[in-house]
Amino acid sequence: MRFRYRVAAVSASLALAGGGVVSLAAPASASPSGSASVSASAAEGAAAPALSCAPWRYERGTKGHGASITCYGSSFTGYAVCHQPDGYLYLRFGNRARSGGTSLVWCDLNAEVTDAGAIPS
Repeated sequence: MRFRYRVAAVSASLALAGGGVVSLAAPASASPSGSASVSASAAEGAAAPALSCAPWRYERGTKGHGASITCYGSSFTGYAVCHQPDGYLYLRFGNRARSGGTSLVWCDLNAEVTDAGAIPS
């Protein structure tokens, strides 16, 4: 069952990260043949740079539980999949951090972090 939640979190991350690339790519039929290669190279240039992250750490605070993650390569935003005792799952995003920085994500009170990661921003 944990696998489904991880797939949902990764799918949400990829949808957010890939949104900018989709808006730059124009269909080849809509543009002259000379500019089709230009729009393809623009889409490749807009791809997010490689992001290398340390394993996420579980955080405990007076107001709940969370996760912190440190990444290198580009700016990024951390995310956490939070699980409430009644079975409700939701996704939370942390602060945007520069390369080498740490993004911290907090879940609601009484919720636990089941997975965490980062997406380039």
